[in-house]
Amino acid sequence: MDTRPATTMDAALVDHFVEHFDHHDARLGADPFAVSTAMREQCPVGHSDVHDGFWVVSDYEDARAIMQNPVVFTSAKGARIPAGGKHRSLPPLETDPPDHAKFRGLIAKAFSPRNINALEPKIRRLCGMLIDQFHAKSECDFVRDFAAPLPTTIFVEMMGLPVEDTESFHTWATLINHQAHAGDTAMSAGEAQQRTLKYLADLIEARRADPQDDIMSALLDAVVDDEPIDPEDMLYMVFLLFLGGLDTVTSAMSFMFQHLAQRPDLRQQILDDPTVIPRAVEEFLRYEPVIMIGRGVTEDVELSGCPVKAEDRVLINSIAANRDPAQFTDPEEIDFSRDANRHLTFGVGPHRCVGSHLARLELKIVLEEFHARIPHYSITPGTTPTRHMNQVNGLDSLSLTWTA
Repeated sequence: MDTRPATTMDAALVDHFVEHFDHHDARLGADPFAVSTAMREQCPVGHSDVHDGFWVVSDYEDARAIMQNPVVFTSAKGARIPAGGKHRSLPPLETDPPDHAKFRGLIAKAFSPRNINALEPKIRRLCGMLIDQFHAKSECDFVRDFAAPLPTTIFVEMMGLPVEDTESFHTWATLINHQAHAGDTAMSAGEAQQRTLKYLADLIEARRADPQDDIMSALLDAVVDDEPIDPEDMLYMVFLLFLGGLDTVTSAMSFMFQHLAQRPDLRQQILDDPTVIPRAVEEFLRYEPVIMIGRGVTEDVELSGCPVKAEDRVLINSIAANRDPAQFTDPEEIDFSRDANRHLTFGVGPHRCVGSHLARLELKIVLEEFHARIPHYSITPGTTPTRHMNQVNGLDSLSLTWTA
């Protein structure tokens, strides 16, 4: 059964995006699923003429093959389309093997299952504290009051960033990741990036003088090829962690609760049998991928019969690939019983998301703790969740209400 609402996007606009796909266009947020389905069905490997031209890959098989082949589809030329002015690579995301493994290894231990699982009591306590702040009010803005502060606080403490500056961190990360989505601030994405880099550079120097028990201090002692990390590489590694840790889980959590607020039948499955929660997390990750990732092409190659040339760029349309009926039965349905859920939300191959264990744990705990306190809720009448689109997607707000 397809329970997805009918598209709110005009058919002519859908056709426009199929021909001129632009993930930075705010209009795409009205229904990226209708566009992604049309692209996969009409041109699973299509070319867009915006941002100096790039290929959009919308079928699962090609998307997975690209992620697993860093020789032909390089990350070293940048994961963003467009790159946004002068581009400086972000290791390890924008490096290729063998250098990629050297940089990834520096942070892999901090995000290992063992170290992440040790955070569970802290995450549960923080969930309870946040819910305490709005439970009696019978309403909240889920994004502002819960989805943003929870993963941000956990990650800020892991990195060793000052907790008192958390609000500024989240504002900067949102502006950088969503660029055109500036909210109420007049600051541009470029200005937010410069402020962030300056802040992180100053903090690195402070940690160099006074090391702490955090990821940033650990990186100062790390070596690559028997040499200390290049200071600029160090700065941009921390910058990448900053962007990934302060935004993506917030978006995934917001999408998850939007669907649960609209689908009491799904919510009831969680209430009746909490053991379904890990599978629910995987299904929501499949259904609502947050990131679209780019690659550079190093040699002439064919994708689904389309001749892609060396020096071209490709964008993986994860929304379309994660709903490919050739890979997933009834892909438009949210199904907590889905087996072998090989979604591409965390990527595959050498660049598989290093923070996936943390994201999964946070999403699992949130589903458990929130529903233990607030089992029944809905979207506040008169409000509509608004999606913003970019290579990192999310919700601006999600107003929820319930009976105390």
